[in-house]
Amino acid sequence: MSEITKYRQVTMVKIIDRHTRVVEVSYIPEEFALVGNVLKIKDLLTGEWDTGWGVTHVGSESVEPPDYRKAIRGHRKNTGDSLPKVI
Repeated sequence: MSEITKYRQVTMVKIIDRHTRVVEVSYIPEEFALVGNVLKIKDLLTGEWDTGWGVTHVGSESVEPPDYRKAIRGHRKNTGDSLPKVI
């Protein structure tokens, strides 16, 4: 069985110039969630990597990602969507 990756909520800051900072709050794998780490983040729209994101705060609790298959299965069971269609 594979080990489940845990995530932590972090605050990351990228300094653009002297007067411009961009702040991002996100969940990242626990192994990268260390204050002072400088990370690369992939832009999902363009597929390009953006460098220079410094981790400034790390949340205290780690979480596991939700299992979407179980959520969908539970929804279908609770709403009757998994039952055969009656014509």
